[in-house]
Amino acid sequence: MNARFLEIEITGRCLYKCRHCYGNFPKKGELGLEKVREIIGQAKGLFDCLIFSGGEPFLHPALPAMVQEAAHDFLVFITTSGYPISDEQLQQIKNKSILVFGMDGIGDTHDTYRCFPGAFENLVQTMDRSRDVPKEIIVTLWKGVIPEIDEIIKLGAQYNAIVHFNGLIPVGRAKNNPDILPEPEELEQLYRKLYQFKMAGGSVVTDLHKVTEKDTEAGIDLFCRGRFNITPLGDVRPCEFHTAVLGNIYTGSLQDIINRAHMLCIIKSREEGFKKDIRLDLKNPFDYHTTICHTLPCN
Repeated sequence: MNARFLEIEITGRCLYKCRHCYGNFPKKGELGLEKVREIIGQAKGLFDCLIFSGGEPFLHPALPAMVQEAAHDFLVFITTSGYPISDEQLQQIKNKSILVFGMDGIGDTHDTYRCFPGAFENLVQTMDRSRDVPKEIIVTLWKGVIPEIDEIIKLGAQYNAIVHFNGLIPVGRAKNNPDILPEPEELEQLYRKLYQFKMAGGSVVTDLHKVTEKDTEAGIDLFCRGRFNITPLGDVRPCEFHTAVLGNIYTGSLQDIINRAHMLCIIKSREEGFKKDIRLDLKNPFDYHTTICHTLPCN
């Protein structure tokens, strides 16, 4: 059974303008501590893991308090760009959360992609200072990062970090930067390479999946099964990449919204790995998100 993740975007604030950003951050919106405490309470029994994200969650002054509250009942993750967090923040989240760092390349590659000089230096310094905190490195597979994959894996090993490779989903800012999208042929080579890493065991994992006829029988082993997202304005969505709004936490309870969501066609299909909706005529067999998931009716 897949772990059930609730991602809470606690703030729309962000220092970077990453070229693939699904949410076009920075943007308006921020969830207050009391509202997040309410969400945490309502999430019990519905989810196994909570993810605090943004924007940049460390720009929210109440993040440590949110983590401490959530850690009583959930496995807690914090997704961060590597923002230079304070010693006090680090001490408050230590032994209560897993840090998830976004890395889009080495050195200038990362800085240019994130549109922020010094972003990579900030990232490495924060990983250095949090060596005794469990961590994961998320790598979005865009064109420019492909030649640096081996170097990123070596860097992850230095920090005893899981290195998690995600396929690039062409939504948000990525739609305005088509030059960053790998060709299907490139993804095919990556798929084989990452599969070998995965089968060898160790710290490399990947969500890159190629749709095949087998998926019509067993369904896709989706990383997003059981996952939901809350935006800084309180909208509840199927995941951070999907624009469908299932409800809003300011006008309804999280329990009611999630219970209703599980009656919808899109969520029912997702929980089955889209096996009844698989198409084998996809131009890009690695993009089942926008070509299958995002085309299903949200009713």
